[in-house]
Amino acid sequence: MNFLKRFQYARDSYMVTALIVAIALLVNFIASRHFVRVDLTENHLYALSDSSKTIMRNLDDIVTVKVLFSETLPPHLFAVRQYVDDVLEELASYSKGRLQVLNLNPDSPDSASEAQKLGIPQVQMNIIEKDKLEVKNGFLGIAVLYGDKKEVLPVVQQSDSVEYDLMAAIKKVTAKQEKAVAFITGHEEPSLDEKVGVGTPGDSYSYLKKALDRNYRVQEVTLTDEKSLDGFDTVMVAGPKTAYSEKEQYLIDQFLMKGGNLVALLDTVDVSQDLQTTQPTLGVSDLLETYGVGLEKSLALDLSSENASFNQGFMNFIVPYPFWIRAVKNFFEPGNPIVAKLDSIVFPWTSPLKLIPVTGVTETALVKSTANAWSQVAPFNLAPNQVQGSSQKSQYPLAVLLKGNFPSAFKGKRSPIPSATIIQASSKSGQILVIGNSRIVLDRFLTMFPQNLTFLMNAVDDMTMDQSLIAIRSRSAFDLPLKDLSATERETVKYIGIFLMPILVILYGVLRSFARKRKPLIQ
Repeated sequence: MNFLKRFQYARDSYMVTALIVAIALLVNFIASRHFVRVDLTENHLYALSDSSKTIMRNLDDIVTVKVLFSETLPPHLFAVRQYVDDVLEELASYSKGRLQVLNLNPDSPDSASEAQKLGIPQVQMNIIEKDKLEVKNGFLGIAVLYGDKKEVLPVVQQSDSVEYDLMAAIKKVTAKQEKAVAFITGHEEPSLDEKVGVGTPGDSYSYLKKALDRNYRVQEVTLTDEKSLDGFDTVMVAGPKTAYSEKEQYLIDQFLMKGGNLVALLDTVDVSQDLQTTQPTLGVSDLLETYGVGLEKSLALDLSSENASFNQGFMNFIVPYPFWIRAVKNFFEPGNPIVAKLDSIVFPWTSPLKLIPVTGVTETALVKSTANAWSQVAPFNLAPNQVQGSSQKSQYPLAVLLKGNFPSAFKGKRSPIPSATIIQASSKSGQILVIGNSRIVLDRFLTMFPQNLTFLMNAVDDMTMDQSLIAIRSRSAFDLPLKDLSATERETVKYIGIFLMPILVILYGVLRSFARKRKPLIQ
């Protein structure tokens, strides 16, 4: 009898064990083909975006991703490598077999040679082996291949931009036609090349160009004839210091009439390094009024501002600077994908904009100041210790997006180019983004305010390509500012911080003393 019970017990144990193993294998089999992830971060940083899933489902041919990470890595890169593997595995699961991932060991001679052919460089890494710190060469690159096209991520060191970088590369190689962005030159604009020298980055757009290069063909263009802007989808007029001629204005106008897009970053007030100002005549600002937006010849100030650093003698001090307006999410156009996921954008020395109704054109103030803003006209005094407020507070548009069929600024006029036929109105809908300062995406400001770059890249994508990358890029660009408190609220918080803890300690001591006195002595 005891033997029979032991046999039944053993049989039941084996069956339960086998059932558990079978269930575990089944769960793993299902999990290998379906991803379920609970992401509790506010912007869902660790879940694959819907845009990425859509791009993967719509692949029309094989895309090959070659991952070349060295086997031996510094500890802080282990998580990056694992995240790259997880993202690629999940992307492949949505691609219906069209995304092929190859993990190569670049430490082997054959793969190292292939890494060099792909354009993935060796980098030096600090490795701890056998209790010794050694410097070794290794690889941290990814190559995306599609037919005869190739995009390379030469060094991958951070996980927060992996998904965006991969999707941007995949979209670029699989695009039927490469999109192109032109930067107009010839008017003393900041360079697209990185400023070389000691210290922080200066007045150049190199960071912006590097970001645009991921998705577009970017080229500097001098306006000379009617073919100057052929082949471009979007034109950037950024930071000119001298006026555009009538002919140049005409070429921009006719580009828009053909359905092109325009990004205008214009300074009606130019600010030098020593805070001296000039008011250049640009010509383009007059052109924009025809399309539906005007630039005021003043500077906007706001109580919602960023801190700025200034030197006085041998002293360096940081103060809130109302000329550096910090626009926050509450004053962004709700629902517009360009700004929907952003928390703040900083506008240094910016001019207010005004909307001018134009038939067939939709004007949208993407970003506004708070209602506690005011403006200053010439003569300007930009010294931080001499900023004066105003009782006449108002709210100003800081970034305006125009959409629609624009009327030509040269309608009814003679063409500046002999024998050229003026297109009177655009037959194809286009877009124009206008911002009242060009400093918003200069290198030296992007080092402090990276969301500015996300904002402009979102706008260029919306105009030139589509909105698929906007949601991916914006997820990692967030700011969680402290609530802006009044002077009374700040004083209250300060004194609570100073006195609350000592009061609690004293109160605890008093209560403890009373408790001890009431406790009877043990005889």
